[in-house]
Order: sequence, then C-alpha cells, then structure tokens
Amino acid sequence: MPKSLQLSEPIENIGRSVGAPALFASFPAPLQAELRQKSVRRQFSAGQFLQHRGDPADGFWVIDKGQVKLGHQDAHGIMHVLFILGPGDSFGELACLGQFSRVLDAEALGKVELTWVSDKTMSEAMADSPDTSREMLKILAKQLQEALDNLLVFRNMPAPKRLAQRLLAFVADREPPVKLAIKQQELAELIGVSRMTIASALSELEALGLVTRHYGHLVITDPTALRHWMKS
Repeated sequence: MPKSLQLSEPIENIGRSVGAPALFASFPAPLQAELRQKSVRRQFSAGQFLQHRGDPADGFWVIDKGQVKLGHQDAHGIMHVLFILGPGDSFGELACLGQFSRVLDAEALGKVELTWVSDKTMSEAMADSPDTSREMLKILAKQLQEALDNLLVFRNMPAPKRLAQRLLAFVADREPPVKLAIKQQELAELIGVSRMTIASALSELEALGLVTRHYGHLVITDPTALRHWMKS
C-alpha cells in the first residue's frame, strides 16, 4: 500500500524520461554561454503551455529549472505525454532546423524557468561554429536510436517492465536512493496505459522490493536491481 509519509522539504523535479542527451547540451560551453547571453529568461506556472502543435518554429527552449512534459493534447483537453524533460534539456531545435511547424505540445510540470533562444540567434551563432554541426548530428543519431529501441521494447514488454524502463531513465546516473517526484497519472501517460494498470505495476515492483511508494513521490533504493529485473 502507498505510504502516507510527508516530506518536510519538497523534492526538486529534475528527472527526465529519456536517455539520449539534448541538442543544446552538445554545444561547446562558449556557444552555450553566447546563446544564453543573447536570449530571454522566462518563468511559467504549472499547467501553462509553452507551445502547441502547429505553432511556427521560431526558436527553441532550454530548461533551467523544473520539468516540462511534451506530448499531444487531444480534443478533450487530455494531455498524452511522450516525454518529460528536466534542467539542462532543450526542445524545439529540430523544428527550427527542419523549418517545419511544432509537432508536440509542451506543458509546464510545476513551476519552471526556461531560456528562449530565437531561431535567428541560433543561426547566427552556429554560423561561426562549424564543429557544432557535427556534434549535433551525433546527438540526433543517439536520439533516433533511442526512439527505435523504445519502439521495439515497448511492443514486447509487459507494463511493469515498461514502467521500470521509464523509471531507470529518470534515475540516470544519480546516486541511490533516488527520489522521484512524479504522479501515477504522468507515468501512465508516459507508457500509454491506464492509471489502474500503473497502480498494479507499481504494486508488483513494490512487492519485489524494487520501488517504494510514498506520498507524492517514489523511491528507487537499488537501481541496479531494478535494471537486472527489467532485463530478466
């Protein structure tokens, strides 16, 4: 059963549901600093949308603090989440590079702080940094490979193991025990199942001693054990 423990301090939302690095993270440090210097810092509250499908791609966002979920909001206003990104991540660059409209909706998951880099600013900065283009191609290849891997895995894995895969992405290389401030509904959206299915999957992982549920967060005490179980 879920625990009723209430933390004295809130858990900072820093996790991400993907393994591949973001494009902005591949830029050399001087280029990152230059882009930030020429860009605008903005804040959003929980539930605010940063972009909608079909919007023109006139720039991209860098997450400085908090988390953003990306997906598709249907006609009933329900957000179907594909990714959750955290500090240091960026999104929207692909649409800028390809000169096409946004393909995903982006919503603030709690209070967030972001940097808005315009398409013009990025183009001018990259013109003076040819090595950046090569690094970007490497990152894009990693992102595509991860997307293909996830597609193959998700077609064959039962819900508990799909959940374990997502949780491990959030854990990344953080030192255990890892506390994740994420709701069951968000996990359900990430792996494309109902909230009831997620509750059942969490119960199974908890019974195995791989996950502990608390009020408003999860704890993964042994990510290595969780990874071994997922692959078994």
